[in-house]
Parts: sequence; C-alpha cells; structure tokens
Amino acid sequence: MRPDIRLATAVIALASAFALAGCAGTGPTTSGAPIEVPGASREGNAFMNDLYRRATDSGATQVVVYGASQSTSAGMFAKFSERFPGITIVPQDAADSQTLTKLQIEAESGNRLADLYAGGISSVTRVAEVPNVCAKADVRTAPADFELPYSSGGRVLAYNMRFFGFVYNTKLVAENEVPRTWADLLDPRWKGKLVMGDPTVTGGLRYLLTGLLVPESADKWGEEYLKKLAAQEPNISQNEPTVPADVASGRFPVGVGVYSGYYEAQKAKGAPIGIVFPLKDGGNFLSRSGLCVIKDAPHADAALLYVNWLFSPEGQRVLAEVDNGYGLVPGSPGPSGAPPLDELEKLPPTNTDPEYNAPYFAIIDRLFQ
Repeated sequence: MRPDIRLATAVIALASAFALAGCAGTGPTTSGAPIEVPGASREGNAFMNDLYRRATDSGATQVVVYGASQSTSAGMFAKFSERFPGITIVPQDAADSQTLTKLQIEAESGNRLADLYAGGISSVTRVAEVPNVCAKADVRTAPADFELPYSSGGRVLAYNMRFFGFVYNTKLVAENEVPRTWADLLDPRWKGKLVMGDPTVTGGLRYLLTGLLVPESADKWGEEYLKKLAAQEPNISQNEPTVPADVASGRFPVGVGVYSGYYEAQKAKGAPIGIVFPLKDGGNFLSRSGLCVIKDAPHADAALLYVNWLFSPEGQRVLAEVDNGYGLVPGSPGPSGAPPLDELEKLPPTNTDPEYNAPYFAIIDRLFQ
C-alpha cells in the first residue's frame, strides 16, 4: 500500500473526533469500479456513485447528523459505511431545543457544522420553519411510482417509522405477567410501579397519549382511560431516554410508551429488559422519523449519498433489520417478528398542527401535571 493511501486511511480513523471542529477526513478515492447497491436501479446506482466519487475526491467524507437520539442508529450507520468505505456518519445527540439553537446560530453565522438534522417529524418540521436552515433533498433511488414523503415545501423528508412499546425487567416480571395491552397497565399490581417520560413536555410520549385521545380512539380509550392510568401513579423519569435504564436497574418493573431506539440502546449493553410490540389491543404507536438536509452543508455530497442509500432497497432492508424501523417504500420489510406496516393495527399518525393538538395536550397536562 502506498504511503499516501496509508495516511488517508489514518486520517479517516481519526476524523470523527474532530467533527465539531470542522475537520474533514480525507477519504479514499474509488478504484474505478462502481459500487453496486443491491436492488437499486441503474440510474440510482449511477447517482450514488457520482456522489461517492465527489465526496471522496474532495475529502468531505463525514456526515455530521444532529438529533436527539441519532447515536441509537449506530448499527445502521455502520452498514452504510460498509457499503461506501471511507464515508463516516458522526451522530451528535442533543435535546431538540439545544439543537434548534445551534442550527440557528450556524445559519446566521454561515459556519455550518451539521450536514443533516434527523428526528421525529414534529421536531424536524420545527427546524424547517427556521429560515435558511433546510434544503430539499435530491433523491433518485426510490421507485419511480413512489411519491417521496416531502413536507414543509420539500424541506422535510420522512424516511421511516419507529415503534413505541412497553419495556419490562425480565428478572422482575414473569412472562405471563407482562402487560400486553393498555388495559393491562391498570392492574392493581402496577400501581406506583410504572415509569414513563414526562408527558407534559414535548416528546414521543406526549403524542402517543394524544393518539389515545383523538376521535378515532376515544371510544376504546379516550380521557376516561387516561384518568385511570394517571390514578396508577406512574413515576416520571428524568427524560424519555432514561426510562429503559430505570427499568433495567430494577427501580421499576415496567416502562410505558418507550421509543424502540432507547430500548435498543440499553439492550445492546446487556440490560435484562424486554419490549412488548405489537400490543395485542391494536394500540400501537409509530412515530414518523424525518430529516432535513442542511443548506450549504460542509459535506453535502456525502450527506446526500446517505439519504439516497436510505431509500434504496438495501437501505429500506437495513432500516428494518438493523434499525428496527419500518421503511416507507411500499413492500419494504418490517422489524423482525413484526407484521408488515400495512397489516399492523395502530393508533392514528401524529398530527403536527399545534391547534389540533392543543385540547388533547391540555387534558394530558391536567391529568399528569
């Protein structure tokens, strides 16, 4: 191996440590043989190879992704880097409010550090409303008859759906006692023993409980159910990501409305926890994940390569098998052991309109304050 190539490889290995300092790794150039992404069309593969070549030739081989929980997708990022050697995804986790402030400062100063922002569709929509932050993603890998799920004038692109469930400590809860429906949580044995995030602040749980209140769900659950759930005196965790840790530690036997990514992060550490999904009563909540491509991103070609790979058949498969999500392209597989998206009985999708949500949020605030 030539010395200059060895040097380039070493720089790639160190690059992620300097992402926020604006340092870009020097990626390898392709040998001339195009990379074939299985299942992608000829045109899609050509576009991805062009982006790959431009990224590696320029040395802008990192993709810095802002979001509240992007590190939970490390396995998916690794699969992408296996397909496109030298391109590295660098997640930067921070609360939505902190990230929004950072993106505003970067837009106003012109000193862009992020390449993508990803998260729940409501949080991405708020980011896209900030002037001069998001741009429309150019995606050419999806099927020709599939309408890409853009919103906010094209600045937001939905790309998958992640599920929420009940997490339980496998050492404290026997399999025949695990709650598998919302009604099961009302069993007297769980009074004072449940834990959840704070439903009175913006987060997935707030929208999940709203899904139990909306007209389509009111006859089955509605406000009367939430009153009974509140009467179980659930404990409120520090934040939603810490709920699985609270369950794993044995502080509480059951966690309510836990985002699958937070569960998987603890499970990967060997935590004695399990998750219930799908729920037997059909009260399954899925949260759409979206992304926005940052305008004038420092690693624009690499970022766009990643977005296009997500919509390729391989990316959709990895979303299911590695990231435990549902890809949005029709016919894509679901997470292991879960039914296809079109066969899953689920709560209505999140409505991001503040006026629509206001009366439901008011009920949640009153019951769980």
